[in-house]
Amino acid sequence: RNSLADVAVFLEQHGVIARTEVIAGDADGNRLAAFARSIHADLIVSGAYGHSRLREWAFGGVTRTLIGESNINRLLSN
Repeated sequence: RNSLADVAVFLEQHGVIARTEVIAGDADGNRLAAFARSIHADLIVSGAYGHSRLREWAFGGVTRTLIGESNINRLLSN
């Protein structure tokens, strides 16, 4: 949580209004996208492929869900 606050302060110093949020529970891309839409977020910034690409391909995951999401901007970093 502290590192999220640091990121928000850094962005604010550069004129970017940012909101950080920690969503408790299991990782779920649909839940994340629904939350982003509910707060009218302009962008989701996320790490990508925390699991192997094979596992993501076979079983899905947050990254795969976000890649398929077309209603919000995404910045994914590997």
